[in-house]
Amino acid sequence: MTTRTDETKGAAPVFPLRLGGAEDFARVESLLKLSGFDEATICRMLDLGEMADLSSVKPEQVDLSKEGSATLAVLIRIFLFSQPIPRADVEQLIDAATLESLVALDVFRIGAFGADTKTEMYYSPVFLYPVEGLLIASDRHNNPDGSAFFPPPDIVFPAINAGSLSFLRIIPKTPTASVLDLCSGSGVAALALNNCSERVVASDITARATHFADFNRLLNRCSRVEVRQGDLYASVEGEMFDRIVAHPPYVPSLSKTVIYRDGGETGETLVRRIIEKLPAHLRPGGTYYSICVGLDTDEGGFEQRVRTWLGESQDEFDVIFAFSDERSPARFVREVTALTRSEDPSEIGRWDDLFSSIGARKLVYGALVIHRKAEESDAGAGRASQPLTARPRLSASTDGASFEWALDWHHWRSRPDSGEEISNATPRLAPFLRVKVIHRVRDNQLVPAEFMLESDKPFVSVTKVDPWIVPLIAEFDGQRSTAELYQAARDVSALPESFSLGDFIGMVAILIERGYLEIDGDILDAQRCY
Repeated sequence: MTTRTDETKGAAPVFPLRLGGAEDFARVESLLKLSGFDEATICRMLDLGEMADLSSVKPEQVDLSKEGSATLAVLIRIFLFSQPIPRADVEQLIDAATLESLVALDVFRIGAFGADTKTEMYYSPVFLYPVEGLLIASDRHNNPDGSAFFPPPDIVFPAINAGSLSFLRIIPKTPTASVLDLCSGSGVAALALNNCSERVVASDITARATHFADFNRLLNRCSRVEVRQGDLYASVEGEMFDRIVAHPPYVPSLSKTVIYRDGGETGETLVRRIIEKLPAHLRPGGTYYSICVGLDTDEGGFEQRVRTWLGESQDEFDVIFAFSDERSPARFVREVTALTRSEDPSEIGRWDDLFSSIGARKLVYGALVIHRKAEESDAGAGRASQPLTARPRLSASTDGASFEWALDWHHWRSRPDSGEEISNATPRLAPFLRVKVIHRVRDNQLVPAEFMLESDKPFVSVTKVDPWIVPLIAEFDGQRSTAELYQAARDVSALPESFSLGDFIGMVAILIERGYLEIDGDILDAQRCY
């Protein structure tokens, strides 16, 4: 028995799951939700930090009777552990009508395995799990009878690996009119944006992914999501969107054997194609979000190279690449050959020749966000802001709101009156601020020697400061204005003699930008005109 697609020459492919009636979907959804088949409950039962940790669980060591219902235990074993369960055991826990719907939707199948051909078992042909408040089905990565599994090249990848969860985290959930989810796979990103968007299009190149996304759309009753099939923008030719999100294949590969993973020799093939067409599909005022791998080369850093891919329209765009990992080409080659267990010197040589020919210095991984300025950018501001090209460091706390804030801040700071507004604002300590003091031995005593400000939001930031700044920052209580705090510090000689109000405002701006202080959001929101 196998989960491979059943295909015969000239016949339409047959995938797992059937797009049944609304009543069947409602019964299955009700069973899963009423049984507690949700992220919080499952993570608690399996002692997981997040759903991405599920792969570390050893089912034989888990006692599912400690917490939750017997029905939930069966659902976990069938959907998450991919185990077949005796038919009689399942039918004692799930009513006949719901079982009929599970089978009708091809979420459950009945089969016999091994030598015992008389004992019928329920099993699932898919991997089904909760994520982002949704119920998502994707392909399983084993066979229910334990036989060798041969994944199809168009296998639909699960949406609970670390990369997928990072992608979902960096997508903002703020209201928007229209969204395009490229390389949508299971459709999870499009479905996650259903409630904050008037219209969402999920597009993928494979019929298999389109089929799974359609099933997941119906299961989660996401009526604003439309699923299409096409190569990147082919399915939306002539259309423009306010938000475009993509989690494209980006793993460098010398072959193209796994559709969901392989991103060309450098990993940038699909990423570049997506970005080159942004001017034709991203509306002014819109933003693109993705997780990807890129290259720093002799030509420049990844974010600088991305800007050139935007062509003649590049000055209309801000580019932020928040990296979380980087490695040398030599290290990547060592890791990829170890992973594939390749000892072929020619393969290593091909990698070395490739990276050398393009002048590769580093492979970088992170979140790429590209914003297109509105046509009336900075209206009334007196000047247009310069395009932003930045590379902060991604943290586990960086989310979609972090990128929105960073873009807001950049454009607001470009206004000639922003300094005056900071002077009148009442900054307060940001909740992510940490102050680290390093002590050193002097005259046989430990004395404070270095002072570091740290924050994880909006991005990772570490700043070494002079000793006098730390007690000064403690005075920012959200009650007094920047100008008032400056004068109070001046009155007690807490500032260097030459430190002017303009210098103080500039310092406060840096402290806000790096996540050490914060001001009321409506100050920025009122000025949002980019």
